[in-house]
Amino acid sequence: MQAKKSKSAKKRPKRSFFLILGLILVIGSFTITIFSKWIQIREKKQILNQKKEAYEMQVAKNDRLQSIVDSDDKSDYIEQVAREKLGFVLPGEKVFYDVTPGE
Repeated sequence: MQAKKSKSAKKRPKRSFFLILGLILVIGSFTITIFSKWIQIREKKQILNQKKEAYEMQVAKNDRLQSIVDSDDKSDYIEQVAREKLGFVLPGEKVFYDVTPGE
């Protein structure tokens, strides 16, 4: 009888070893999956914040342009385009250029 008990006692540790190993592997794979999804969510949130900022800037620009279009006086818009796009200045106006390197 002791021989039967010792054989069954030896089989149980092997079975529990594989069970524990399997559980560790499953928990490890879940942990890795959750961590990778968390990183992806964080990256997507950063992209979303960048897109929101770009959207808000575009809305502000659109509002500014719409106010120019709605106004009766187009000379301000023409002056702005002449300054920004064409580089024109008014007579007697001094223009300073920032020539610091790296900016």
